[in-house]
Amino acid sequence: MKPLLSRGFTRYTTRNFGLMSQGVVAVLTTNVQVFDEVASVYDEVLPFFAAPGRQVVEVVDPGAGIRLLDLGAGRGAVTGPALARGAQVTAIDAAQGMGARLAADYPEAHVLQMDANHLAFPDTSFGVVVAAFVVHLVDNAALVAAEILRVLAPGGLVAIAIPGGEPQTDLAEPDPVPGLCGEFAQYLPPDGSMGMELDVADLLTRAGFVDVTTTSIEVCLEVPDAQTYWDWTLTHGSRAFVDDLPADRRAEFHDRMLAQLSSQELITLRRNAALCTARRPL
Repeated sequence: MKPLLSRGFTRYTTRNFGLMSQGVVAVLTTNVQVFDEVASVYDEVLPFFAAPGRQVVEVVDPGAGIRLLDLGAGRGAVTGPALARGAQVTAIDAAQGMGARLAADYPEAHVLQMDANHLAFPDTSFGVVVAAFVVHLVDNAALVAAEILRVLAPGGLVAIAIPGGEPQTDLAEPDPVPGLCGEFAQYLPPDGSMGMELDVADLLTRAGFVDVTTTSIEVCLEVPDAQTYWDWTLTHGSRAFVDDLPADRRAEFHDRMLAQLSSQELITLRRNAALCTARRPL
């Protein structure tokens, strides 16, 4: 399968859906395959991406009839709300399984497969381009930004969301899992997990965009129990983090996560994101 976005850089990782079972072996895989593997359960255990998708669309506020490109569309967290506002949505994603489910769930959208480094659209095709939680995963973010600029109409809006941003809510019992991930990151192999630190505002400025602004968005979800939190961890990109841990550390990570979460009266999953918007010059 041809990578549709530049999630396609190869890396060695352990691929085993049981995770705690015996006989885990290392195989050659790509980030595309990670998302293809989780497509059937992506955002199913907890509706995590639905909330930031709605927040991004609220910020973008596409009018009826606007041509919107949803780049790295996943299961439609942005596509759905944009369609509900009357936008004409073209959605692309890297994983074949994601695209098939997206097309089935949102038949009104135009779902395509292509490489974000070389978007197969004429210049100035879209009034809005949204890339939610994908640009930090691509091989060449500068090239993708240049392609977004090219396909945007003059004055068109781009919105890019990546993990980060500032917490907005004080939790009575803080989410311990991000700290636990930070602790266990030292056990990842070189180039393990996925994603990179990215200054989106600088990226867009260098690409030639103007009116660059950055805000924070936040997702807080109550989780019924520790096992549900663990199951959720295996249904999206964080699966690569878990799979890339050595087997003994993976088991330790699992046990400590469940122990810490089970000790809390209220389990809240909290994640923050930085949302950067900008315009193509007139």
